Amino acid sequence: MTQTRNELETSSADARLVVVGAGFAGGSLLRNLPPALQRPGETLLVDRAEEYTFIPLIHEVAVGRIHPDSIRMPVAPHDASYSTVRAEATGVDLQNDTLLTSSGPIKYQYLVLAPGSVAIPPPEGLEEHFQTFWSLEDALRLRSSLNAYWSAALHGDVPPGGLTVDIVGGGATGVELAAEVAALFAYLRKRSARRPAREHRVVLLEATDRLMEWLDPYYHKVAMEELGRLGVEVWLNSPVREAEVSGVRAGGEWLPAAVRVWTTGVQANPLLRGLPGEHDDAGRARVDEHLTLPGHPNVYVLGDSGIYEHPELGPLPPTASVAVQQGPWVARDLKRRLRGAASRRGRPPFRFFDRGYAVSIGPESGVADPLGVRTRGRAAQALYRSVLLYFMKSRRGRLLTGADWAMERTLGRVGFDYGGQRRAVKE
Repeated sequence: MTQTRNELETSSADARLVVVGAGFAGGSLLRNLPPALQRPGETLLVDRAEEYTFIPLIHEVAVGRIHPDSIRMPVAPHDASYSTVRAEATGVDLQNDTLLTSSGPIKYQYLVLAPGSVAIPPPEGLEEHFQTFWSLEDALRLRSSLNAYWSAALHGDVPPGGLTVDIVGGGATGVELAAEVAALFAYLRKRSARRPAREHRVVLLEATDRLMEWLDPYYHKVAMEELGRLGVEVWLNSPVREAEVSGVRAGGEWLPAAVRVWTTGVQANPLLRGLPGEHDDAGRARVDEHLTLPGHPNVYVLGDSGIYEHPELGPLPPTASVAVQQGPWVARDLKRRLRGAASRRGRPPFRFFDRGYAVSIGPESGVADPLGVRTRGRAAQALYRSVLLYFMKSRRGRLLTGADWAMERTLGRVGFDYGGQRRAVKE
């Protein structure tokens, strides 16, 4: 059930467990709560949103392959075993075990901070010339821009660079988005009755000499080959230093482009800045072997918010595959603590199991290394889709997303103009 601030004041503004954020880490914790924390008043979720967006699929919303409603779902289901309050967490008073929120202070015995991350914005002087890409709103804004320039091209009214899309940042998000946009333009050319006035162009700009540099070099190799097959131009060693309304300057060369997207990564939620201890360059707070803040054993920091040093792998990246293992582990740790476990034997440290990673490279290809087995092409794409559907919170979301994929060839792309026949969409 969802409680307003007034309802909290009339009952209790305290909870034994307070969870901030219902993303991959927080959501997986809440779905695995020990019985002792499933009673009314025991667990409280604090989240500023009523709906949760399945972020890994927003690039497919941007190109019309998935309807936005398919990846929207309630933050708390109707049968949730915890209470919720819609508010924004603004700080933590560690001395008094109190979470500060936009609706007032909330006392806790255990606190889990999993507010997620925010997009790294373009540097000062460039921000007005780029769209960021880290939310459903960003995806819908980009979809609108792509459709507007495509429609203009069909009617012969497009400026130079009007069908050129610059994507800055060669991480997994940039690679997936570049591949989808290139596949979109190829799809629209086949489906449209008219020919566009200009040729499309998709350019992926990366400041270093490698795509997805935090992954095995195999990912870079496959991505370069597959992006080339789709017609994406990849500019390595090409940092963006200058931008205007008409384009960008990258690697010393001017590149006209009407659509410019910034996907250089994410950083920790501003809530983490006020926490004591060590932080990395992205603002993530370093945690100990139990995923708790050093010196504050009752405060867990999960997902994109915490940086955990794996004994063999080093600092784990801010990915969903890490977050969905941390949430259930914390649920088990809380169960042990509530039973009185205190020793290392009674509370074993967090252990991450590396299942591998999967990256989509267009509608029909991908690259993955499940359990160390390298795969690419359609098999990797099938694995990618299976993993995402598995980690979706709702059965409804899985059914709708699967239906969107299955019906794409029949119904076309959501929100795009094929030359006078624009599909009506409710959003």
